[in-house]
Amino acid sequence: MNQEDELTRTVETSVIGAILIDEKTLPNISEKLVINDFYHEDLKEVYGVILDLSGNGKPIDFLTVLNEFQNERRNEIKKLLLFCADSTPSVSNATYYAEIVHKSAMSRKIKEQLMSILPDLTSENILEKSENLLENISSVIMPIQAKKMKTLEKSAQTLFDFYIGKTSSVENRAETGFKKIDSILQGMSGGNLIVLAARPKVGKTAFALSVAENVAKSGKKVVFFSQEMLSCELCERILSKNSGVSMTKLINKNLSQDEIKLLEKTLDILKSRELIINDSSSISVNDIRTSCKMLKNLGLIVVDYLQLMHSGSGKCENRNQEIGKISRDLKRLATDLNVPILCLSQLNRTSGENQKPSPSEIRDSGEVEQNCNKLMLMWCVSKNEGSKTIGLDVALNRRGGTGTVLLNFCGDRMKFTELETKYKENKESSGQYSDWRQKYYSKS
Repeated sequence: MNQEDELTRTVETSVIGAILIDEKTLPNISEKLVINDFYHEDLKEVYGVILDLSGNGKPIDFLTVLNEFQNERRNEIKKLLLFCADSTPSVSNATYYAEIVHKSAMSRKIKEQLMSILPDLTSENILEKSENLLENISSVIMPIQAKKMKTLEKSAQTLFDFYIGKTSSVENRAETGFKKIDSILQGMSGGNLIVLAARPKVGKTAFALSVAENVAKSGKKVVFFSQEMLSCELCERILSKNSGVSMTKLINKNLSQDEIKLLEKTLDILKSRELIINDSSSISVNDIRTSCKMLKNLGLIVVDYLQLMHSGSGKCENRNQEIGKISRDLKRLATDLNVPILCLSQLNRTSGENQKPSPSEIRDSGEVEQNCNKLMLMWCVSKNEGSKTIGLDVALNRRGGTGTVLLNFCGDRMKFTELETKYKENKESSGQYSDWRQKYYSKS
């Protein structure tokens, strides 16, 4: 092994060691490194195992990585992993080590490209070879940017293939599972920030949980960030909705044998749904990025709710600026991960309880409706015996229409059902809202 190869192995070893010591370093490392950046095959294999574990939402440490290897190789891998962990100078420098590995990989690939054109380079083909060389080097130096640079021809062909059924999808798209709402929304696509705003106690968490569960039913992973309720409380709602056993009985543990059997059947059904709940309080956008960056087949991120988040920095002069920054960062995150983000938000109590709200009532910031792709407003239209009629207005939609759907909400079973009844707007009470909508769309 020459001196350069020895240095490369030392740095690659330190990268693996840092991840084994602290798996929180992985999202930052994975932004710098792809698996083929590793030069040494044994370390490349370990990094591949780490990425697979993370993509499946499993913990990463010495034992979990070792467990992925077959018995006959475990002694060899055990020595390698121990050496990696012992040889890491500083976990805090893990991102810098990753940059060194990536630059070394770029250097090797550029040398390979240069050497590949030399044997058959002539005065006749020098221009063609040079152009190919520049294109190949560009793809090595800027892999992420190169992937995003697409010609009109390529983009149009991709869409056409989708239209004629040659490809199944061109985007990471999720549906709410409510037909009328989906016909208006035209899907929640990767890169979309969808805001669901309501006053307290209307049922926005219950509705968002229903949407999350419907996306999970489709076979995609969903991560639900709940800052107000614990995971067991959310699970209680899901069990009630799916089993038909009332929330009152679940909370009081007043269950008959038949109801216990219903819950057992429901649990068997729910096992196949990959709905991950994070009930950490006061999260930041960076916390969400760290938790979701490596997850494979991620179909939706839900955040409950915007006003409970913090920006992660003290640079904002006031709360309005901070909420505006958080909404911008969530939009960027949706784009970076190519995942739709459904973010719940509180509304101010500036209008009557049963009055259709306006986007201007979003609490703490006027920027939220500017930063989101779609905005849905919920309110209680009327209270009935044992249920409520809920209005859901798609107030802003940059890719689709707008309109209002009425739903029945049975709070004791956490169940929403779309109603056939059409919402009739009260022109006097909605004049300010109509003016806002007309003004907004005249600018768009």
